[in-house]
Amino acid sequence: MHYPVDPALLGQQICQILATSFDREILLQIANTLGVACQADLCLVAAVVDQKVVNPNACWQLWSDRQNAAGAADSTQTPEHSQTTKLKSPSISLEHPIWANVLANGERVAISDYQDSLAASSPNFPVTPLPFRAILAGPARFGGAVNGMMILGKSHPHEWSVTDLQRLEAASNPIGIAISHIQKTQEIANLNEQLQRQAKYKNLLMSVAASIDTNSELDRILQQVIENTVDTLEVDRGQILLLKYTDPLFKTRSPNQNPKVKVELVGESALKKDAKKQAIAPSDAGKKSSTSKTKNKEKIANSKSKNPNSKPNNSPAFLLSESNLCDKAFHSAPKPLALADAGELIGNEQEGAAEILKLQGIRGLLLVPLTGGGYQETVLGFLVLQHSEPRAWSPEELEVLESVSAQASRAIIQTQTLKEAQTLVFDRTAQLQQSLDVQAKLYEQSAIQLEQLRKLKLIKDEFLSTMSHELRTPLTIMKLAILMLKQAEGPSASRAKYLDILEQQCSKETALVNDLLTLKQFEPQQVPISLIKIDLKGLIQDLAGDFEKQWADKQLTLKVDLPKLTPCWETDPDSLKRVLLELLTNAGKYSASGTAVVLEASEVAGYIVLTISNFGPGISAADLPHIFDKFRRGTGITDQAIPGTGLGLALVKCLVQHLNGTIDVSSCPAKSSETDELWRTSFTLTLPQSPPELSNLGE
Repeated sequence: MHYPVDPALLGQQICQILATSFDREILLQIANTLGVACQADLCLVAAVVDQKVVNPNACWQLWSDRQNAAGAADSTQTPEHSQTTKLKSPSISLEHPIWANVLANGERVAISDYQDSLAASSPNFPVTPLPFRAILAGPARFGGAVNGMMILGKSHPHEWSVTDLQRLEAASNPIGIAISHIQKTQEIANLNEQLQRQAKYKNLLMSVAASIDTNSELDRILQQVIENTVDTLEVDRGQILLLKYTDPLFKTRSPNQNPKVKVELVGESALKKDAKKQAIAPSDAGKKSSTSKTKNKEKIANSKSKNPNSKPNNSPAFLLSESNLCDKAFHSAPKPLALADAGELIGNEQEGAAEILKLQGIRGLLLVPLTGGGYQETVLGFLVLQHSEPRAWSPEELEVLESVSAQASRAIIQTQTLKEAQTLVFDRTAQLQQSLDVQAKLYEQSAIQLEQLRKLKLIKDEFLSTMSHELRTPLTIMKLAILMLKQAEGPSASRAKYLDILEQQCSKETALVNDLLTLKQFEPQQVPISLIKIDLKGLIQDLAGDFEKQWADKQLTLKVDLPKLTPCWETDPDSLKRVLLELLTNAGKYSASGTAVVLEASEVAGYIVLTISNFGPGISAADLPHIFDKFRRGTGITDQAIPGTGLGLALVKCLVQHLNGTIDVSSCPAKSSETDELWRTSFTLTLPQSPPELSNLGE
């Protein structure tokens, strides 16, 4: 049985509750204390803003086992028959005119029987009845202003006493203080939550910036961005989609044209909470197989996106026109496409795009465009966030996601620009290397040409020196002989001697001129050949006799080795004789005194092979490749005053080619122990016995 509570004591009890209870329990205990003190069936304590019940609020109500016995004595109510609950959706409308004076003027309202009152019968009152009969209501004040209401109700008619009014008045300020205290505490808690969210968003932006600064691969950057974003905003799944434009001219949006764009999935992440991951999966047991396939594909997509070496061409892709959601987000850019409940739009997606986007079981959806900046911003892709339940995207979330997308867009642009720059540098480097290679080749060719010019200059100088010697010496001798012949007193024998000298030197000059003319004549190989059958053995023997007489002073001998040869040989005798004459003359000129010149002949497979060898200083390896060049003489030959013009061997080569033959030269140390310091130099002629070419030329 409830005993009356003194109003002063009621205020003390409420103050004690304020000092000892937790914030979430204060109003519940106050409602309980006030309801019991006033012996009411219901007590509502609530904060009021703009005539609406707001948090904090609490409602105490007596167990209504005796609600049908409205006339029962209320003095038997005990606390054991009561309960306290937090008010979630109060059934008391504060728009009722009964509360107008309480809210507007801070007056108390006491109604003994609501149903029998004249107010209840007024046509201006709402039809909806109140859930009790007797009503006692009053304002809760803090700092002189109304910030809440206290409503006491009984399920049966009741006359409220002056003491009840005093109790209500005594509870007004403490309850107002309690409401204000709870409101301030909630404001502080809300501020703390806001600060925590801002700190999370700041950490997200810092992690995105760090990913961009520490990674050079775009795939890895985007993967870390989507992972951090999903974890921070606690969404079920996130994806990064990039656009590949088929026609670069349509990178800017056009309201009248839809560009042909391929959408590629390059990054994906799911929330790192098992409960959230399971929330995406459909509860129908018949969809387990499709769900497992979707999870496997998700793992494959994650592995591909996390692999920095994976090629973009291997990423899952679909056309922009195949996805209504992506197309809508593309045309709404740069504004994000925020859908609190996208169930209806997801149902209209094509199967291919919906499978890649993994839209099964998704309700909340957000597509934030990645734009390239500028007046007509190029859409580079989308940052996609998915949630298994309807979700209202707050302005704070949209703001931080726009910042994340801006950083990701800059990373994409910087990476693309860097790739273009690297490609340009690579191309320019390749072109520069190619240019350097060309310059190196030109330099090498220039060096070769300079070396050739140097050699030609040496040849020219040597030629001029040789020609000067070969021309001036005979001319000097001839001039001296003519001068001696002018002396009339000279004896006739002397005159004859000088005439012989003139004749010899004149013959030398004539031979030199003829050699030059012959060499010039045979170089283009336009001289017709005269084919005559000759006796090679007889020709060689005649030459051998002449040279033995010439070499007598040098004690040279000529050894001729002529096996049984074909008696008749068809060739140009003048050319062959000139070749043998030049080779034998050359052999005698460079042979050491007391040695022998060897002439060997043989027949090999229809060819005549003639070899003329001598023993002397030999030919150096550096001079061998140039031995048949015009005006080219061996190293040091001119300094040794050995007569010659450097035309003999050049003429020999031309004549041998004229005979359709070949000539080779070799020079190596002699094998004879008596001539260890001598070299054997051999010229080998290979001539056809009756070549068809020679026959055709002779006809």
